[in-house]
Amino acid sequence: MNTIFDVIPNEDWELAIGFSNGEYRLLNLSIPKKEYGWEELANPLLMKRYTFNRTAIDWEFGGTLDAEYLYRNSVSVNMPDLARHSVRVCYKNQAPTTKDKRHHVYCVYLYPFSEKVFAVGESIGGGHGDRGGFSSFTLNELLTWEEWKLHFELSGCSWAIEMVEMSENIDQLVRLLVSEACKRNGA
Repeated sequence: MNTIFDVIPNEDWELAIGFSNGEYRLLNLSIPKKEYGWEELANPLLMKRYTFNRTAIDWEFGGTLDAEYLYRNSVSVNMPDLARHSVRVCYKNQAPTTKDKRHHVYCVYLYPFSEKVFAVGESIGGGHGDRGGFSSFTLNELLTWEEWKLHFELSGCSWAIEMVEMSENIDQLVRLLVSEACKRNGA
């Protein structure tokens, strides 16, 4: 039987689950939501509140899925598709600003399976007329960008600055940031 070695949520109500055979598979959380009536999985904040071990995922609301169920109900995913898998670390509306009175959101996302792990951005105005944009960085590129700490602070994740500065292993850093972001519900 395959065991679990990694679980990373995304912003599309899916979990990327790493199994002991080296395969990553995507579980669409609408499957257990419908099958078990777990309405909590429809909430993007509650669906990220889980722990896992080699044999199961356990959610804070009480739902548990074992590795066999997870494997059977997930689909294999290739690395190019997995590279688009994103996790919101934090976001915060700083409006009113000189650029917009109501909507000036700063955010930090992780792309755990991509070379450019960090994506930082701004959304100014929102909706169809949104202004702003995103930039993607490797860890080294992020650390050499002069404004990264300010952007993290404006995004509401000053808590992550020391983690990033102290990191020596990008994989461990990503797992730590994902775990902390899930606890903080992306805020």
